[in-house]
Amino acid sequence: MKPKMKIICPIAGVGKRLQPFTFTKPKAFLKVAGKTILDHAMGMLKETFPEGTEILFITGYKKEMIAKHVTDHYSDYFQPRFVEQEQRGVIDDVPIFPGLGHAIYLARKTGFLPKENKEHGMFVFLSDRLPIDGYRGIEEKFENSDLDGFISVSVVKHPEHYGVVVPDKDGIITRMVEKPKEYIANTAISGAYVFNARATNEVLDFLEEAVSKPLRENQEHQFTPALQDLVDKRYRIGAYLMSHEVIDIGQPDAFIAGNKFFLETMNCPTDFHHVENSHIVLPSFIGKGVSIKNSIVGPNVSIGDNVNIASSIIQNSLVGDGSSLTRVITTDSIIGDGCHLEDIIKSQITVGDRSVISTTRKNNGR
Repeated sequence: MKPKMKIICPIAGVGKRLQPFTFTKPKAFLKVAGKTILDHAMGMLKETFPEGTEILFITGYKKEMIAKHVTDHYSDYFQPRFVEQEQRGVIDDVPIFPGLGHAIYLARKTGFLPKENKEHGMFVFLSDRLPIDGYRGIEEKFENSDLDGFISVSVVKHPEHYGVVVPDKDGIITRMVEKPKEYIANTAISGAYVFNARATNEVLDFLEEAVSKPLRENQEHQFTPALQDLVDKRYRIGAYLMSHEVIDIGQPDAFIAGNKFFLETMNCPTDFHHVENSHIVLPSFIGKGVSIKNSIVGPNVSIGDNVNIASSIIQNSLVGDGSSLTRVITTDSIIGDGCHLEDIIKSQITVGDRSVISTTRKNNGR
């Protein structure tokens, strides 16, 4: 019988590649198709794991927001715990954390998964990688196999940006490299890991030793070397190939593409209120309290709550909560929360939370 799972979610990072959107909230609080990335992930976990499963959130940046949201919305199903990953420094007012390997090691340090653990396996999911497939597939594959674990992988166009695995003909991983400079494979680690208790102890033993060594400047404690150590020690770790693409929310282009995919696969509401003389092109998601007048919205648009749109054309874009758009024509854009945009015709714009942008010139009565 397989051991019970404990879940680990590293969610400490700032999300620097998604600034300015992450100035006011964690990157996992960005919305796709009407729900935050974290809410999508938590829904997938509820479909995969039984009620009462313990989850450890390794927090850092905006830790209070994360703890409150999870406690308010998910403590009736899961048993959440929180531990803060202390930052190792600050660059340009942005906190720097010691890496994914260090974050997962905190499960050992806090006693969430103690030494010589024999009762629990470990399921790790990354909050900035949202699998279209969900998590049930990899967990069921693990439950029905005799392998020591599985790592989710997906085929990518630019493997040099990811940790890459090389599986044999049976799908067992033989090698893995973090951000390879030379091509070795296009199967990239996609953010979900599951291990039995024996492999979990091995991983945490490796990380415990690794974090005891000081870091050089600009280095982090990586997770991939601990996984390679499993392979080197002849643990049988399978590569679980995802059927669909994984949304890497650290990449704005992937964020927009992921929004499009979710909208195409979900049942978007079609009973829109406060829409006057306007056309909503599906698939699109319109939040609560939204007013749309004399506009065309969609396809592939996600509109947050309490948004006002007037005399505008918005396509293939995301608009955050509480924003106002007047005479705006745009596509392939990300507009944050609480923004005010007026008289803008431009594609591929990125507007951070609470920005005010207008091209209207006042003539002061002349």
